[in-house]
Amino acid sequence: MLTTPHESMPRRPAKVTFLDIDGTLLPAGTSTVPDRTRRAVADVMARGIKVVLATGRPVHNVLPVAEQFGMGQGCFFIASNGAVTGVVTGNRRHPYELLDQRTFDPRGAFSVAMAAHREVRMAVEVPGVGWRVNARFAPGQLSGEQELVPPKQLWSDGEITRAIIRAPGVAGLVPDLVGAGYTAYAAGLDHVDITRRNVSKWTEADRLRRRWRIDRFDTAAAGDGENDLPLIRQAGWSCAMWHAPRHVLEAANYVAGPVSEEGVVPWLDSLVLSNRVARPLPVRAGTGAS
Repeated sequence: MLTTPHESMPRRPAKVTFLDIDGTLLPAGTSTVPDRTRRAVADVMARGIKVVLATGRPVHNVLPVAEQFGMGQGCFFIASNGAVTGVVTGNRRHPYELLDQRTFDPRGAFSVAMAAHREVRMAVEVPGVGWRVNARFAPGQLSGEQELVPPKQLWSDGEITRAIIRAPGVAGLVPDLVGAGYTAYAAGLDHVDITRRNVSKWTEADRLRRRWRIDRFDTAAAGDGENDLPLIRQAGWSCAMWHAPRHVLEAANYVAGPVSEEGVVPWLDSLVLSNRVARPLPVRAGTGAS
C-alpha cells in the first residue's frame, strides 16, 4: 500500500521486474524511449535482474521497444494484456517465438456490445500481424494492419487472443462483459480491451517467475493503468506512475513522477541499489530476461 511518505527502497533485492511500456517507460503515443530511462533499464539488466516488458501492446509493437533496450535473444515479453507471452529469438526473419496464447471465444462479448451499440466497431487481434475488423478504426486507435471482414467472420475461426470494441461510452459495458465471463479493461470512455477470463499481465508474470523459481516477494513491477493493477498488487516491489488512477496509486509501494519527466528512473535506480551487494554481471544480449 502507498505510505506517506511512500517507500523509497524495496525490502528485498529484486530478481525480476515487469515493466509496462506506454505511460510508464515512454509517453503514450510515442515510440522512442527517452535516454535516461533507457540507461536506467540497462543498469538494471547489468545487475543481472531479469527485465520483462509487460504491455497491452500487440506483439509487433513490443519488439521495436525491446530493441531500444538491447533486449536480445532469450529475453521474454508479455503482450496483449497477458494474452500472449513470447521470447526474442535474435533471428531477423523470425524475431520472436510465441510461447503461450490465452485464447477465448469472443461471440458472447460481441453480442453484449452489439446489443448495446448498433454501430460498434469490433476487432480481433491476429498476433504478429494486426487485426480483423468489422469497420475501419481511425488512425492511432489500432496498431498494425486492419483486414475488413463481415462481423460473423470475426469469430468464425474459433478462439482468439484479444478483442477490442469501440463506441461512444462503451466503457459502461465493462461490468456486463466481466459478468459474462471475460476480462475487460476500459482504455478511455470509448474503448474496451477484452481477453480471456482471469487473464492479466500478472497471471503471465506469475507463470514466468514460477518458471524461474523466483519468490513473489523478489519481483518488481511498474505501470500506470487499470490493466496494471493486478501486477502492481501482487509484485513484491511495485511502482505506479503519477497520473495513474487513484486506486492504482494506493495499491503501489512507490509513486513515480510524471512520465514526461522520466519519473520511473528513480524507481529503476532503487532496483539497482537493492542489489548493490550482488556481484555485477557482464552485459550481453539476453542478460535481462533469459
